[in-house]
Amino acid sequence: MSHDLGFFSVKQGATTAEVRAAYLSSCEGGDPAWPSSEALESFILALEDQYPCIDTLSDDEVDNSPWSCGFDKGDGHIIVSMSFSRASEVGNFIWGLLERYELIVFDPQADKAYLGDDELPAKQKAKKWWQFWK
Repeated sequence: MSHDLGFFSVKQGATTAEVRAAYLSSCEGGDPAWPSSEALESFILALEDQYPCIDTLSDDEVDNSPWSCGFDKGDGHIIVSMSFSRASEVGNFIWGLLERYELIVFDPQADKAYLGDDELPAKQKAKKWWQFWK
């Protein structure tokens, strides 16, 4: 059993629906159009330094990896799948990284997206008729 998480560069006005669509597109082999960022690149380097991707490990090292499969990486995102038995350990490390690097986090198990402690809105709110001129 595993726990998946998606990490995305910050995109102004992003909604849970947009992040979910990008996550699903990537999981289906697509390359979602999402902006890249230095924060995401630094996050990935720090994550892989502490917990290398399973694809880079020798056969002897794979059993000690917290990952259940390789990373799904694109310009503006990384999706990880951690084994449930190590999720708490890796999650605590990731939380520390997120205090240094501002990213959007998508939790597909809960179907929620967050920026820091704040949950992203489900979708864009429609402007009121009088706001079209603003």
